[in-house]
Amino acid sequence: MARKPPAPSYAGMALEPVPAVTETRPAEAITVMPPRPAGRTLKEASAPHMLYLHPAAAKALKRYAIDKNSKVHDLLLEALEDWFRRHGLREPVRADTDKSRKSAIKMA
Repeated sequence: MARKPPAPSYAGMALEPVPAVTETRPAEAITVMPPRPAGRTLKEASAPHMLYLHPAAAKALKRYAIDKNSKVHDLLLEALEDWFRRHGLREPVRADTDKSRKSAIKMA
């Protein structure tokens, strides 16, 4: 009958404790986050809604957006704004942030 080989032993491989590394950095190297600019972000200013489209409709919408050099999001918002006007709803559709106001002023 064959003997089993002895189980490996790590007793002879004692590791020395590693000293704790304390890193000191000069004050200039510490980066501080700049303060957030005043105004609301789009996430804070809007109410998200989910929209499920048929894959063929989504593909057609993407192609149309490319042809018009636009974004699908902008096309959907324009369509919703038209729907609001047709149904007599006067509330704003696009979320109002400082950034969107500034870009609207530049465009005008």
